[in-house]
Amino acid sequence: MRRFATGVAIVTTSLDGRIHGFTVNAFAGVSASPPTVLICVNRIATAHPLIAASQRFCVNVLALDQRRLAERFAGGEPRSRFEGVPYRIGPSGSPILEGTLAHVDCRVTEELTASTHTIFLGHVLDAGSRDAPPLGYFNREYRDFALRPDQDPLRQPRDDDA
Repeated sequence: MRRFATGVAIVTTSLDGRIHGFTVNAFAGVSASPPTVLICVNRIATAHPLIAASQRFCVNVLALDQRRLAERFAGGEPRSRFEGVPYRIGPSGSPILEGTLAHVDCRVTEELTASTHTIFLGHVLDAGSRDAPPLGYFNREYRDFALRPDQDPLRQPRDDDA
């Protein structure tokens, strides 16, 4: 799977005043109506019981300039990951990290078991975005996937390009 290029996100959640966040690339949109996304979480991960019990999570999609944030939330002591990181609490009660490329704040609607992981389906309660290049991940390395439109040989012109 390391040959599949993906974006990078930090999933956050909270339970009984305890916040937690971790870096992921197992995130996908499921449906636009109703707005639904999914995340896959290993059942032995610290975050798993927190999401399962709280029934909420927020996916914070990272911009290219947030690589250090991705690395910070990928390892180290979970309690110190949020130190100095600005965030606000979203409608679900989960932290929304400031300055991310996008966020989707969700309430869990369904849990599916898949081998060692749980697939959490989330109904989107709140979403937001900003314009910036995305942080990518491919072959175990962070990548810059952004190309200016004039650099992209695969891009087809659109009507709104005028």
